[in-house]
Amino acid sequence: MKSLIIAVTLALAVTPALAQQKTPPAPGAVRPLNLPKITEKKLANGLTVVLAPLPNVPKVTASLTFRSATTASDRDAHPGIAQIAAAVANEGTDTRTSKQIKEELRSIGGTLSLFSDADSTGMNATSLSEFAPRLFDLMSDVAQHPSFPETEVKLAQENTIQQIRAGRADPGFLVNERFQKAVFGNHPYGFVVPDEKSISALTRADLRSFVAKYYLPNASHLIVVGDIDVDKTFAEIEKAFGGWKSATVPAEDLPPLPKRDKRQIHFVNRPGSIQSAIYIGNVSIPRKDKDYFAIRTANTIYGGSFYSRLTRNIRETKGYTYSPFSSSNTQAKAGSFLAGAFVRNEVTGPTLLEIFYELDRMRVLPVTDEELNAAKEFSTGNFSVELASQQGLAGRIATIYTYELDKSFINDFRPKIEALTTTDIQKAAAKYFDTYRAAIVIVGDWEKVKDQVTPFGDVTIYDAEGNVVTK
Repeated sequence: MKSLIIAVTLALAVTPALAQQKTPPAPGAVRPLNLPKITEKKLANGLTVVLAPLPNVPKVTASLTFRSATTASDRDAHPGIAQIAAAVANEGTDTRTSKQIKEELRSIGGTLSLFSDADSTGMNATSLSEFAPRLFDLMSDVAQHPSFPETEVKLAQENTIQQIRAGRADPGFLVNERFQKAVFGNHPYGFVVPDEKSISALTRADLRSFVAKYYLPNASHLIVVGDIDVDKTFAEIEKAFGGWKSATVPAEDLPPLPKRDKRQIHFVNRPGSIQSAIYIGNVSIPRKDKDYFAIRTANTIYGGSFYSRLTRNIRETKGYTYSPFSSSNTQAKAGSFLAGAFVRNEVTGPTLLEIFYELDRMRVLPVTDEELNAAKEFSTGNFSVELASQQGLAGRIATIYTYELDKSFINDFRPKIEALTTTDIQKAAAKYFDTYRAAIVIVGDWEKVKDQVTPFGDVTIYDAEGNVVTK
């Protein structure tokens, strides 16, 4: 099977269609971004404060990120605690009830929510600019003094358990969960959801202890973008957050990432399924890797846009599915590349073949100038649109601090994308689109598709709960 894919791929090198493609005009000079001046300061307790005046509308957007609080934090003792803490932290503090928080947000035209992922916990908030001091005070209160009311904790536990149960019946959830485990193993990046027993066992005391240990100013950054005066806003932030006590940041003890020496198929059996959910991929680069721009652009050409090779092949030419896709997901310590599609049972094997075919074509042949220029325009255009909003700019600045990127990242983005060559793209694809050691994850009816699947590698079969059925 592998030799067939490579042979077909190499044959494309001499096809007239490729030889006769027109060379598009070179892109014009990159126009400089019109960004606000970004000011960084640090409070005595170690909180990094980054301010960016953007007075396009009379509001402020604030993003507070706790880098020491991740889904890996306290995972062995209390799986899922980071997610529950983020879900309930804004439902009451030692001095504010949930109702009072909601009423205060309404009175300042504000919003406030939290999330938790494998690299951080974050609090995103907005308000009218005239009420920024009140917003900062509320954010500080939620960060330091969440009370975790019993009723709200119980509700969050019940909602999470219901979401887990619903996920067990959803092929999209199952294929993502098994893919993360296949690629990252016991590393925290392989953790998607806890089990119901762990969620039910969490207590209010557990949550308060978690916040005290992991929500730390000296491992956090606060980004504020909007209609602000830098000196005045910094003084307001210092008043609101200055009393937050620093502490020793807990050390991380992370297991190594798994290594594969061959393709492995992880099949989640759902008898009666009329389609197969397919993910194929591998461990990839961390966010700050020098190859970030090349692999990002290679992904855009391969399957990361509506005009990608994978879309043209599987959707337009073959008609196997409406929306095949690929993604390059980069995180602080590692990343993943994946290609995916949801297809009817009878074309499961042919879809696998085409996914690998297009991957190998990227690996052994340079992309065209036309494809590269289109991908550059796609990336730089979306980036510019994102930076035009307060939320988009705040998010990009926060990314710099979460992933320890160069402070010049935003200004460098467009020039680095524009500087990429077809050789750069091929090198990145050859290095990271590994078809020989790929993890293949399929959710579907094993009996209906097994003959199509087994030629692609060794198979381990799981049930919807993640238990191994056959190895």
